[in-house]
Amino acid sequence: MSDLEKFSNDDEDQKETGSNFFKTKNISEIQSNNSNFSKIDLDSSSAAKDHRGQWSSGVEFLLSCISMSVGLGNVWRFPYVAYENGGGAFLIPYFLLLFLIGRPLYYLELILGQFSGRGPIKVWKCVPAIKGLGFAQLLSTAYISIFYNYLMGISIYYLIVSFSPELPWTNCNETIIDQQNISCSQYYYETWEITTINYRLVLCLIASWILVYFSLIKGITSLGKVAYFTAIFPYVILMTLLIVSLTQEGALNGILYFFRPNFQKLLDPIVWYRAVEQSFFSLAVCFGSLIMYSSYNNFSNNVGRDAIIISVLDTFTSLLAGCVIFAVLGSMSFQKGIDIKDVVSKGEGLAFIVYPEGLSKIHVVPQLWSILFFFMLFILGIGSSVAMIETILTSIKDEFESLHKNKAKLAAVFCFIFMILGLPLTTDAGSYILMLLDNYGVGTAAFLYGIIEVLAITRIYGLTNFIDDVEFMLKSKLSSFWKLTWGFVTPFILILIFVYGNILLILDDNQKPGIPYWGNAIGWFLAGSALLQIPLWMIITIAKQDGSLIERIHSALQSSKDWGPIDETTFNQWTNYKVERTFNKIFKSIDSNNEPYLISLERRKGADNLAFVPE
Repeated sequence: MSDLEKFSNDDEDQKETGSNFFKTKNISEIQSNNSNFSKIDLDSSSAAKDHRGQWSSGVEFLLSCISMSVGLGNVWRFPYVAYENGGGAFLIPYFLLLFLIGRPLYYLELILGQFSGRGPIKVWKCVPAIKGLGFAQLLSTAYISIFYNYLMGISIYYLIVSFSPELPWTNCNETIIDQQNISCSQYYYETWEITTINYRLVLCLIASWILVYFSLIKGITSLGKVAYFTAIFPYVILMTLLIVSLTQEGALNGILYFFRPNFQKLLDPIVWYRAVEQSFFSLAVCFGSLIMYSSYNNFSNNVGRDAIIISVLDTFTSLLAGCVIFAVLGSMSFQKGIDIKDVVSKGEGLAFIVYPEGLSKIHVVPQLWSILFFFMLFILGIGSSVAMIETILTSIKDEFESLHKNKAKLAAVFCFIFMILGLPLTTDAGSYILMLLDNYGVGTAAFLYGIIEVLAITRIYGLTNFIDDVEFMLKSKLSSFWKLTWGFVTPFILILIFVYGNILLILDDNQKPGIPYWGNAIGWFLAGSALLQIPLWMIITIAKQDGSLIERIHSALQSSKDWGPIDETTFNQWTNYKVERTFNKIFKSIDSNNEPYLISLERRKGADNLAFVPE
């Protein structure tokens, strides 16, 4: 306990004098008397910011986030999830939960990264006991990057065969497709893919990882330049494909199926569960990449504006991709004379069946449009994959700063390891492995990441503290909408849907068709290997503290002494801001209660905690 000052409220003059004295003279005295106040040994000084790098401009950050968020999650995953869950019936819960869960979490992660200037592990200096969440997110990010590169490998293969004089999926055995009632594109996808090990896909997988590696070695500044192309080009291709698809007979029926809700489906909790999962995938929240990208931002960047722009574009892209898919499905349904929901088999291969079918309907140089489309699909994948690998590399370099000089070697090691781990996907069991990685290693885990993340910030670090940090950074008041969603709506809905949805998934074997019990066991192992990082690092963090068990737990839940903005000057300004805000609040309390207060500044673990006790 230091610098005790006692103020009495005998009259208005004395109260005013005391208040002014404390706001000016005593702040500087407190800072000078506590020598550690502005001399904290920051692992995040200005030099740290310099060697981490920074976006050249806010536009590059915005386009990079668009390239990452508006990726395969929209063009590949969203259409097949919507198709499996009733088309238009899926849109209502999806957009509602995107607004109440996806967007608040997106904004929260952008703020965390930009405010602290740290990656997804060190950002939890605000609540050290939750450090394991960063490691868990990185493990799930690794799972996604493995199967995203598998999808990129398929895209490369389709891109190569599109140079043929005739698109291979436009000419097939008519007898077989009539007997099985499938399209040529579905027959082609299933026959070329299912082998013991597909050497063609192995070569394409290797090629995709090599291209990811060369995209990584130049660092964050080069990613910003590439984003000008990767963020804009996909819209040109999707719009063209939509226009062509709408000229086909029956396409309008597919669009109507996509937008017409089946209200009976809204009573199915699994539809809501899948909607939350898809919002995580679409916006790329809860996997650490957003925190990593925003950590390279200028501290005063208008991240609120960016969050709105990106989320709106993300929604638009999902709708655009959905319209393309369902327009083609409507056309295929008309040609076969069957219901849209029975046109093709549901699953992760939907995009590689329906999009090629749509491309085959283009009568003017279909090979050119096929080349452009699968090049676009690869570009979408590489935008997301590079962001995920960069997240892993950034987190490791933040932990071991000596590795900043060996980024190329570090990137090569991880790309090689992930490439080897992705080889089983090229076998005949690949579709099942992909399903397990998608459902368990990512989907189930992401729910818990979102719940823990929002509760750690609002309940442990404190919603008031977080809002103060945001308002200091953005120099503007925060909307009540964000306070309400972060503080109550988002965590409540997440917990409700997660618990109820998982109970139904466990009880209903039909929700994961084709996966045996041992497959589900492997799936839970994948999810558990990531989730286990959270309690593991919590125990490690608590064990490193001093005192009794209760004191250690308390210390592990308190912000680290160097938590705050990464720049030292900004850090000191932020500390002054916190002290002044607290003084303003206490003198407001004195004015309203007319009670004498004992005001003290106490140092706990190097942090500045103010304690106010009525005399």
